[in-house]
Amino acid sequence: MTATAAELIEQGLSHHRAGNIALAMDRYTEVLRNDPRNADALYYIAVLACQEGQYSQGIDLARRSLAFRNGQARAHNMIGQALHRQGKIADALVAFDDAIACDIKFTEAYGNRANMLVELGRAAEAVTSFDRAIELDPNSVMDWINRGAALHGLGRAGEAIASYDRALALDPGYPPLHLNRANLLHELGRCEEALAGYDRAISLAPDFARAHLARGFALKALGRLENALAAVDEAAKLEPDVAAHQKGRAAMLAALGRNDEARAAEEKAAALERKAAEKSKAGAGEPA
Repeated sequence: MTATAAELIEQGLSHHRAGNIALAMDRYTEVLRNDPRNADALYYIAVLACQEGQYSQGIDLARRSLAFRNGQARAHNMIGQALHRQGKIADALVAFDDAIACDIKFTEAYGNRANMLVELGRAAEAVTSFDRAIELDPNSVMDWINRGAALHGLGRAGEAIASYDRALALDPGYPPLHLNRANLLHELGRCEEALAGYDRAISLAPDFARAHLARGFALKALGRLENALAAVDEAAKLEPDVAAHQKGRAAMLAALGRNDEARAAEEKAAALERKAAEKSKAGAGEPA
């Protein structure tokens, strides 16, 4: 007995969820062989294309899906995500707005829209969009985190900490959240509390280099210079090619009066920055 399109789509989704991409693609394309206008098959192939980093192809497929079935919030949302990956932030924002126009309760689109607004420097508008996402899904950890970051950028520190605290209540085991909250506490001069946050992030993710680096600066602010140097040394050990870690080492060494070593660390940081700039320039010249 020949499987129906709906059955093939369901089989494809089952393979897709299990990570069997080739089998999923086989089921989706079989649907299209029988029905080239099948919007669901086009959408799921678009998802696969984006997962493989083929964003332009994914966008084209999603738009074909919309041509055959208008009003799919999920397709507009996926187009927005792909455009974001391509660095087309303003276009991505339009796509997320289109998703919301299709479904005013599409929670994910509000959070995605807010993230684009942050990148466009419109943080106050972003907070409003995060608020709508959270109203629809109060348990969205990432929206609480990103809302906190937007509030942080606006200088609304108390509200930002409250937002991070709500996220912590939902997911206390997420290391970047502890880092974000600790960074804000450090900026407020609450260095002991910040240090506790960095320690928590590191206890959850011992290889979290940025947390080691930030911990170093908190220790420096507390006058614990040897411990501060040890912390940034650990960051540099974990990520030896990151200039920021060498700059951190230079700052700690200078504070300890070890000026020759500080200059060497500064020179290494400058060399790493030049290397990163050259790599970025070379990458920008590659065909899309």
